[in-house]
Amino acid sequence: MSTPTSADVYQAIWENDSAPNGQLRNARAEELVAAAEQTADPEVVRTALFALIDSYEYSTESGKMLVPFARLLQEWDRDPSAFDASDTHRFHWRFKWVSTGMLDLPDIPLGSIEKWREEMERRYRVAGYTERAVRQSEYFFADETGDTERADRAFEAWCAAERDRMSDCHACELNAQGGHWARKGSHEKALQVWAPVLAGNLTCKEEPHRVLAKSLLPLVGLGRTDEARAHHLRGYRMARGDESLLRTIGQHIEFCALTGNEGRGLEILTEHAGQLGPLADVDAQLGLAGGALVLLGRLDELGHGDRPAATYQGTRHSVRQLYDQLYADATGIARRFDERNGNTVTSRRFADRLSRRPLLDALPLGVRPAGPAAPHPAARGAGVAATPGTAGDDASLAELITEARRLRGLGHPGSQAVWGRIGALADEQGQRPDPLLAAELLEHRALLEPAPEAFERVAAAYRAAGEPGRAAINELWAAVASAQEGAGAAVTAALLETAAASAEALNAQEPRRVRRIAAVGLARIRLDGALSPVEDSDIGPALESFVAAHLDDEGIAGDDVADLVADAETLLAQRAWASRDWQRADDLLAAAGERSLAAGQPWNAVDPLVRRARLQLMLGAPAEAERLARVALVHSAEVLDPAELGSTRLLLAEALYEQHGKEDEAAAYALQAAHWFDAADESAGAGAYARLILAQSYGETGRPAEAAEILESALPDLVEHGEEQAVRARETLGHQLRQLGDQRAAAEQYLLAADVAKSWEHVQPHARLATLAAECLAGAGLAEEAERAYGRALDLWREAGEVVPLARALRSLAWLKLRDDPSDSKALAEAETLMGEALEALAGDEPGLLLERARTWSQLAEATLNQLDEEDDAYGADDDGNQDPAGAEPVYGHPAAAAEHMRRVREAAVVLWEKAAQAYTVLGPELLRDRVQCVIRLAWTEKELGRRQDAGRRLRVIHRELTAASGEETSQLLRWVEAQLKQLE
Repeated sequence: MSTPTSADVYQAIWENDSAPNGQLRNARAEELVAAAEQTADPEVVRTALFALIDSYEYSTESGKMLVPFARLLQEWDRDPSAFDASDTHRFHWRFKWVSTGMLDLPDIPLGSIEKWREEMERRYRVAGYTERAVRQSEYFFADETGDTERADRAFEAWCAAERDRMSDCHACELNAQGGHWARKGSHEKALQVWAPVLAGNLTCKEEPHRVLAKSLLPLVGLGRTDEARAHHLRGYRMARGDESLLRTIGQHIEFCALTGNEGRGLEILTEHAGQLGPLADVDAQLGLAGGALVLLGRLDELGHGDRPAATYQGTRHSVRQLYDQLYADATGIARRFDERNGNTVTSRRFADRLSRRPLLDALPLGVRPAGPAAPHPAARGAGVAATPGTAGDDASLAELITEARRLRGLGHPGSQAVWGRIGALADEQGQRPDPLLAAELLEHRALLEPAPEAFERVAAAYRAAGEPGRAAINELWAAVASAQEGAGAAVTAALLETAAASAEALNAQEPRRVRRIAAVGLARIRLDGALSPVEDSDIGPALESFVAAHLDDEGIAGDDVADLVADAETLLAQRAWASRDWQRADDLLAAAGERSLAAGQPWNAVDPLVRRARLQLMLGAPAEAERLARVALVHSAEVLDPAELGSTRLLLAEALYEQHGKEDEAAAYALQAAHWFDAADESAGAGAYARLILAQSYGETGRPAEAAEILESALPDLVEHGEEQAVRARETLGHQLRQLGDQRAAAEQYLLAADVAKSWEHVQPHARLATLAAECLAGAGLAEEAERAYGRALDLWREAGEVVPLARALRSLAWLKLRDDPSDSKALAEAETLMGEALEALAGDEPGLLLERARTWSQLAEATLNQLDEEDDAYGADDDGNQDPAGAEPVYGHPAAAAEHMRRVREAAVVLWEKAAQAYTVLGPELLRDRVQCVIRLAWTEKELGRRQDAGRRLRVIHRELTAASGEETSQLLRWVEAQLKQLE
């Protein structure tokens, strides 16, 4: 094998620098040091050693950096002059890493660490650096060893010292300074310090990743839960899989454990199970294990100790087993630090962390809940809505029974929950219920698991207790349950006849007799339609008759049947909807809702209100849909069904999303909807769609990281919702990934969506997706793949007859041809051909076509001139494009020929600029900025042709026009033109 050259090693170092952090990158860096040594070039070796230290620093093997740094230190002490300015800076910078990094190695005595820190101080002083980095290092030393007074003094000195070239990047400094206040419990102060990093104004390789994680618990503690949610979604996405950020991963896991998101926490833990230990960086191992132990302890507390958790060192562990293993490992590490430090600070801090209690019962995050772990937070924290007027927690059994019967009489959805409390309390007190209460509790259990036999037993119990009215309704429920089980028409009909006979046989003085007969009548209509041998049996006339029979002359139903009439009207509305009679459907739903409200049953008004809102949204009236959904939300205060609560919020979210400027509020309700659907065990269905609306809303409000994280969690469900929703989901995810700069991943989503859309009747969606994929492939540097995608898109746009997107795709492809070498004659010819095809496609008088032609002329002029940028250098041209006789040998032979070529190119560009400027003038003031930009480029091109006066004249014309106009944008353009005039003159 040949000896590598210095250039080979430099190239390999550069490539390895962009590799993912971890052992593979470290191993390659070690190989490159050996390769550098073969070159016998000290500078190459030095560069390789610096690169190896960098690799170690951003991995779990940071302790290994001591060896390569010792080599650099020896070289420096032998001959500092061998280090150039850059290497001198890098040497001192890594001295800081080494002296501080020793704190993470419990096997290095404190005395040795202190000597290194003192040596760092001496060398920094000699090099002329301020005390800032030195005092920061002292602060870390004192804080790590629990010397609070020294830490406070060092902190003040650190903050007071002047920043210089040895100071940590500002983002990293604020991370540590905010952490100082957070550890003291000053969370507001910590967040103020972190604010520039959290806002993205100060960033680096590991920020804001680390600060986002550190901010989570302080934000929750201060009640700023929306920010905490956002920071988790953004921050975990940044930190996921990064070996140098295991402490940060641990903080995200802990946040999930303490906010009712144990399933999410276990998912994160599983993703990083391979890094749980043992690690060379035991401090990072301790940080990750701390968060994991908080989670595992919480899962065990919730009764999930025997559930599978994660694989550790090749063996699958249960929650409790993994807790025991990690606890033993972590406490062992903590003891090693205690022995080194001469105190119990590390063990005490670790114990404090494990003792933390949940901060919230449930904080919805928006992401789809992971597979089986703890119950989803909604099931604990939001599964039961408040029921105004119900008995308190300390109510007696008699009080609860009275309340349950009252709520049942109202048809209140909260009655079942109270019956559940009664059963539990009776069991707890060992009381034997009387026959009536026994029947009621039997009915409660039957409603939880409906079956014909169960309801028949309830009916018999009520008859034995002297309650024929309750017996009759349970006989009706037996018939309905029979139909739902598919028992057959004859069996169901017989049960229905039994219920009807029981209802008719009730004493005329029975208060509920009319209701029982009406309930059987409506059920018969429903069941006759479902069980009829005639396909599409029309139950409309029967429903009309039912409604008419139960209304008085003023159209008012009695309170005892109002809800039944409302149900019938809702069924009629569904039929009107199916026949596209929108107005009748709306009228019937409105009547049903109003009837429920008049009867004092607002919870029954929710469904018709939601249906009305859905209808208005479908008809393109989102504002009216929003109004109706808000009314439904108010009336859902006593609804307990999580699916119904989710539906109301989802509809409101959809209505808000359809109105520009309301996306933030749409996101809030979509988040709530997803939460409730999770509680209803509908995460894969309506919950996934709610997450799609949530992701789209986040995307529209500039939160692509959160949008992508949520949508990726729901994508496996959404692709099963049918082609339209699958395409919508993938396209939305593509948009978010593109915003995040992940062009390759975005292209993949667009291509997958396009593959689904290719079978659709209309080709426009396929063409649009193919174009988006091509743009992202080009952005990812995949030129060949991008060209193929553009070719596919062009064919589709031609087939669709859409000339504007066709022209835009042609222009984009033209620029792609010129990416590698704008002066390549073949590429330029291809680009000009594509631009020409775009101009041909845009023939016509419509303003939109003229605008696209102007853009094409302008871009063609740019492409034409770009070929001269490299040629000017080759010809040795000056700023005016004049040939330097002493320049390099021109491609066009004689300098005169080269100059003539440049002139022709610029003259052609002038013609194109003039066409574009004239078109922008015709198109009016809306295109003023485009016109000004075009005129400026035209003027400079004329100046390069030696026509300064003509160039100045063009700018002065537009200057006079702008001076006479008004407006902020016009003022900006005027200043721009004035600056160009000064440069030109």
